[in-house]
Amino acid sequence: MASGFRVQTVAIEGFKGFTIQKKLNLKDRHLFLLGQNGNGKSSIIEAVRWGLFGSAGRPNEVVLNQNYAGDCLVLITLMREGKHWNLRRRLNRGTTGGTDAELTDEYGDEHSIREVMPQLDSVNAGEGMHIIFAPQSSPLRRQPEDLTPFERTVFNHLGLTHPRALLSHIDEFLESQQIDEDNLGGELTKARAEIDTQISEVRRIVGNIVSSPPWGDGRAPSVTESQNKARDLIEEITGSPPDQSLHGVSLYALIDSGQTALVDKRTQDQSGLEQEANEIAGRRRRVENLRDIRNSLNIHHSTTQTRQSQLDTALSGATLDEIKESVNVARREADAEALKLKIMEDTLRLLNLDQTESVSCPICESQHNRQDLEAALQNVDQPQSDGASSRLTALESQLQKSEGLERLLQIEKRELSSLRQRADQSNALLDARDREFLERTDDIDVLIEGLLEQEASIRERIDDQEGWFDTKRGQLGKLRDEDRFHQTRNNLRDLEARKNRFNEVQAAYDDFVSFGESVRKIKQTASDCLTERLTEEIPLVSENLSEVFAALTRHPWYDRLLISENTLPKLELRVASSQDPFSRENPTGVLNGQAESALDLVPYFAFSQSDNTPTEVYLVMLDDPTRAFDEEHTEILVERLAELGQHVQLIVASQETERFQALLPKKFEPGSYVFIEPTGWSHDNGPELKIEYK
Repeated sequence: MASGFRVQTVAIEGFKGFTIQKKLNLKDRHLFLLGQNGNGKSSIIEAVRWGLFGSAGRPNEVVLNQNYAGDCLVLITLMREGKHWNLRRRLNRGTTGGTDAELTDEYGDEHSIREVMPQLDSVNAGEGMHIIFAPQSSPLRRQPEDLTPFERTVFNHLGLTHPRALLSHIDEFLESQQIDEDNLGGELTKARAEIDTQISEVRRIVGNIVSSPPWGDGRAPSVTESQNKARDLIEEITGSPPDQSLHGVSLYALIDSGQTALVDKRTQDQSGLEQEANEIAGRRRRVENLRDIRNSLNIHHSTTQTRQSQLDTALSGATLDEIKESVNVARREADAEALKLKIMEDTLRLLNLDQTESVSCPICESQHNRQDLEAALQNVDQPQSDGASSRLTALESQLQKSEGLERLLQIEKRELSSLRQRADQSNALLDARDREFLERTDDIDVLIEGLLEQEASIRERIDDQEGWFDTKRGQLGKLRDEDRFHQTRNNLRDLEARKNRFNEVQAAYDDFVSFGESVRKIKQTASDCLTERLTEEIPLVSENLSEVFAALTRHPWYDRLLISENTLPKLELRVASSQDPFSRENPTGVLNGQAESALDLVPYFAFSQSDNTPTEVYLVMLDDPTRAFDEEHTEILVERLAELGQHVQLIVASQETERFQALLPKKFEPGSYVFIEPTGWSHDNGPELKIEYK
């Protein structure tokens, strides 16, 4: 067996169904795991796979035994050239992925696994075949990611890993190059469009300013000329030249200084006039208030006199109390007359009730002749109730009217008194000059008119000053437009300068694209050279592949396995028949299940037969390689494994226990292999392993 890495021992703990540590002692032997599914056979393959590659099978597969309190740990002892190496991989509880493998030598010193085994590789991702390649000098830092496991195996066999990896790296670079070319080209186009848009907009602004120039007729001023105009304007506003602090400042700063000076002057000049105007307006309002009170006094004084005259007429020379007494006397007389009339009417009704000749007097009860009594009652004067009632009504009407007029008169007198008090207070609030004027002339309208004239005069002076300030503000505004013109013109110059620099950027971009084109030509040349070399080598490789394929499958028709020359340098497997007169090449999908299963095994059987090949394989792991194989093909596989086992170490798992137990002693040397048969699995102890050394 070649002097590469060979597995000595495998210790498994807390991995999948392993609840307690189990140790397998191979000692350079081949390992055959035989037995039914579900007892831990595949778990051993997966444990070795996880220990070597950090991958157990399917993506995101859980490898931690959920019922084990300790860590998930796989320890593999390897030997090469008489030296032991310990490869340990641990998964701490609670995590979802393995740590980097820890590789130590026989002295306990730690080494990088890629330094010691630079071509450690896993074929078919998680299942099928897994190998450790022989180390090579100056290995590539990266494997060509775009290659299939079959392609990597063939290129390694031909010693063309570096050229194929070079093409892969060039492809990766060109992909990035193309993205950069597209992105940079797009950004360059976008930036050029943006600056063209900005230049167009700035030119439009400059054109608008020039079409109605703030400086008037003639040429546009320079920045210095605009600054001088600003200094002259500041001198007009302040009455003195600008101080030294404004020398050397920008036009924008000069305009701001002029604006500040204008605001200060306006505040200073107009505050006194505004105060004087407001003072006169206040005097006028107080005099107008006094005038309004006086007018109200006159109105209420006239009303009071009218009410008094109306009351005197209503009283008709009497007093209000005398009229009240007359009302009371008239009310008593009216009541007496009404009573007498009622007594006479009641007596007559009483007499009518008694029809005898002699009747009693209703008052004294003395007897009287009915006729005499009736005649006496009829001779009594009838009371004049209507006259007393009419007199009472007239007196009550006079009293009601007089009392109403009295109340109105009192209201007017109270209002008149209040107005006199307000007039005194308002008069006291007048300016001394206004009181003196009224004491002298008492012509309040003339006073108000005079105050209005004074206020209007001051307001006119304020308006005149405001016009001057508006003029200066307009001049400052035009200077701001000039400053905007200067700034916009400078911005236009900067934008045009930036646009001119685009020529340099474009030249650099063109160089960048030219470099990409050069790399594409290099890639094409390298691809042509690799294709030429492959064209020379592929026939022999196809011959070797066909020999192994035919031996493994013994297919009645398809006995040739070819690499198509039409897709080089990409390697594509095709199948053909030596009996086909047309030499047609067919896809591998035309094979039956047994031949399809054998395809993955062909390259490793074909390329591990010579110690001179630069990609010797020292460990091959096969998980259930006999799927879809009948007895004949299983025997063929064991024969080929025996040949392969002369060069590499094998770890094979299969359900074909009886077939392998019968075939292995016939094909393999005694003592070159060990049987391990998982015979059962328990929740507490994991798989039970029956180990048998041959």
